[in-house]
Amino acid sequence: MVLISATTFGTLSILAKLAYRAGLGTQQTLAFRFVLAAIGMWGLALILRQNPLRFRRRELVTLVGLGAIFYTAQSLTYFTALRSLPASFCVLIAYIYPSLVVVAGWLFLGRAVSVWHGVALGLSFLGVALLVGGAQFQLAWALVFAIASPTIYTGYILLGEKVMGSVPAVGASAVIISGAAIAFCVIAALTGELALPDTTSGWVVGFAIALIPTMVAISLFLAGLPRIGAARSSLLSTLEPVVTVLLAAVLLGDRLSLPQVAGGVLVIGAVIVVQWAHLWKPTPSAALK
Repeated sequence: MVLISATTFGTLSILAKLAYRAGLGTQQTLAFRFVLAAIGMWGLALILRQNPLRFRRRELVTLVGLGAIFYTAQSLTYFTALRSLPASFCVLIAYIYPSLVVVAGWLFLGRAVSVWHGVALGLSFLGVALLVGGAQFQLAWALVFAIASPTIYTGYILLGEKVMGSVPAVGASAVIISGAAIAFCVIAALTGELALPDTTSGWVVGFAIALIPTMVAISLFLAGLPRIGAARSSLLSTLEPVVTVLLAAVLLGDRLSLPQVAGGVLVIGAVIVVQWAHLWKPTPSAALK
């Protein structure tokens, strides 16, 4: 289940690119994605008897805030970066977030940093330097958005740790996704993008992005998580950027330079070091991308 989840998560960047080719706007795509996903996740939560309406008011407000602010900001910056940058480049940059969680935990929560932490951080940041340094383009703002996405996601994970430990995962995910859906509908309305797709390809891609890398990916990760544990689940999830890079090469014609390939290997290696050593165990909130 976790391997299938990682594979389906790996299609997110590819489907986003296809959505843009089909004429969908960024806010339009995200609003469509999260509205459909929220409906599906609420249905799943009710089937599993994890009705979010039974949560305490403080928990509901916190979860909605995580979705409407942090998850929305993370998704918006990532999809904005995908407008200009290759899908393979964006997903590899995004995967520095486990290392950022280690740094943030040390700076703000007083968590210890071991030798293995240092190895992972060094690999991760050297990998990013090679990825950016090997890029053959001058897109400063797109790079800012690409790096902002995992930074915001780090804050989302750290803030979500406490509340996600006290509520059922599927019900909590339904609330977080609903918060993001509301926020993106408002943003899309303000930017004039709150509209249904006007082409068949737009509808197909819209449903695909809501179903495959959202509902299916999140549900399968949350189902597999308690069966094999956070450490093994997070380690297996490193398949995601590999899937994205391969699909980007086959379907979109993306090509990474040799320094970028080396940088991508270092980033994935850093994630494996962090997770293999059990230095960072993601909560269910980290299953949302």
